[in-house]
Amino acid sequence: MEWTDMMYYQQQMQKVIRSLLPVRKSILTVSECELLAHLYFQPEENTPVLLGKSSGMKKEAVSRCLKSLYEKNCIRKQKQTKDERSYQLFITETGLDELRKGYESILQPFYDLWRSSGEDFEAFMYYADKLAAHIEKGKENTHDEIL
Repeated sequence: MEWTDMMYYQQQMQKVIRSLLPVRKSILTVSECELLAHLYFQPEENTPVLLGKSSGMKKEAVSRCLKSLYEKNCIRKQKQTKDERSYQLFITETGLDELRKGYESILQPFYDLWRSSGEDFEAFMYYADKLAAHIEKGKENTHDEIL
């Protein structure tokens, strides 16, 4: 594929991504919602290290989000008995309520696009899922070569 074709597709992808950004504001950022969702759906992965691994976020970003979530009373921390340097995280009632509100805001553009494009949206999401799997697999075999 020529680089000009690749640039075209990159621009088209940016249009799609911009259209899927939340319209309404939530007290939570998209990253904070993502970490809360990981805590909700995978409560056994409730340490900062495990959240970083499961979300794919960098340690610094996870730390910033967790600090903010703690300040917003969305999570509570509990020191681990085995290792006092580490702690477990738990979603609070406030966190669960804000997660619901945040995802209503985050998912509305997805539902709007799905309603307007139907099968095309479903096909796009199917292939996006496949590409995400390639990305995850590729992290194991990282190469710095671009072209």
